[in-house]
Amino acid sequence: MVDQQGVSDHEIHIKYEDQEKINQFARYNSKLLDIKDELVTKNKEMQNLNDATQDVEELELSEESFPFQLGEVYVEMTADQTKEMIDTYKGKLNDEIKALNNKTTELESLMKGLKWELYGKFGSAINLEYD
Repeated sequence: MVDQQGVSDHEIHIKYEDQEKINQFARYNSKLLDIKDELVTKNKEMQNLNDATQDVEELELSEESFPFQLGEVYVEMTADQTKEMIDTYKGKLNDEIKALNNKTTELESLMKGLKWELYGKFGSAINLEYD
């Protein structure tokens, strides 16, 4: 088969260095997918914490203490203590989400560079789509 550039599939020769770049792209892609899955999980956790904050605020007037789960144990806390703990967890989770977003941006940049380089060399004979 001949592509639009007049190069057949059988004429493509891949050097070791090019194969290493293709493999690196695949590793970056795998890491990126893992990070995106982790981001989905972290964003769900953040939504749960936001919901918990809202619930504590709604029940604050009618309840003296709230059960707060620490690991596998529930601890009774006042509304203020519960809000403070939730805010602490939200702060940590926000930091983790920011770090994951930065890593995503970094990986996408590296992948874009490899993609540009490899498509420049192999044209349509290679497929490096990652989404």
